[in-house]
Amino acid sequence: MTPIGIAIDTSNFYLPSNAGDGTLERHNVDKNMLAQDLSLVPLETILKARVATATALAYQLIYWPSVTIDNFFRPILVHYVDSSSMLQKFLAAIISEEWANGYEQIFSPSTPLVISSTLAKELSQKTLMWLQGDSPPAYHEMTYALGRIHMECTALLQLFSIECKLPKTSIPFLGNEIDVTGTRQNCFTIETAEQAVTSHFNRLKDSLGRTKKKEQAFICEKRGHVVASIERYLEIKTQYDIRISGAFAAAFVGFREIPDKVSPVVKGIMNGIKVTVSML
Repeated sequence: MTPIGIAIDTSNFYLPSNAGDGTLERHNVDKNMLAQDLSLVPLETILKARVATATALAYQLIYWPSVTIDNFFRPILVHYVDSSSMLQKFLAAIISEEWANGYEQIFSPSTPLVISSTLAKELSQKTLMWLQGDSPPAYHEMTYALGRIHMECTALLQLFSIECKLPKTSIPFLGNEIDVTGTRQNCFTIETAEQAVTSHFNRLKDSLGRTKKKEQAFICEKRGHVVASIERYLEIKTQYDIRISGAFAAAFVGFREIPDKVSPVVKGIMNGIKVTVSML
């Protein structure tokens, strides 16, 4: 569940060099992967490894003693299903799906997992609630991108003062802090960014009249770069929504529950299939 690009903590890993039998680790083939070195290990490879690990973790749930499984795993899985991180929600859904499917294939129980396990029931309900509701404004992984857009928008509007000599007091204040959730007042959000390149930009540009044509052309070019950053941000948000909805829908289906309305579940699965096919 470690954020991609952040080195994985190996303090609890088993190392052959610490075995005490004289075995020496001559070459660590996983060194770059553990360091999450994105310059050497492709993002696709990292995601495949995370999914494989999540699948392996699911088998711990399958074979874990049923009397303690809920209390032991609930704080972990529920926390990650409710997480603001796309990656954590996605991997928690993978674990849930593999647990449900593996448990049924291995044990062929007469009682569905969602009835015998309160944890399975809670995860099933949470995935369905997410599918039936509105997606969040953004995810934790998008914080850095929004911070960069904040700087770009601020610099763009400041150009009217620097290049066109407009009073600094006429330049809108976009806030000192960013907020990907869009819930805090006076903070920079993606909506603020869209206002900066539309209404704020147009008001400042119109105040120049027909003067400063060279400077206006330069500022308009800069605006194009900022607009591209905003569009990319929104595209990533859509990709994350589809990824999570597909994973949550698959987990819900794995738990074998029947919702009152199947359309949100079907939509999540179909969107996931469309994205997968388009990438082939």
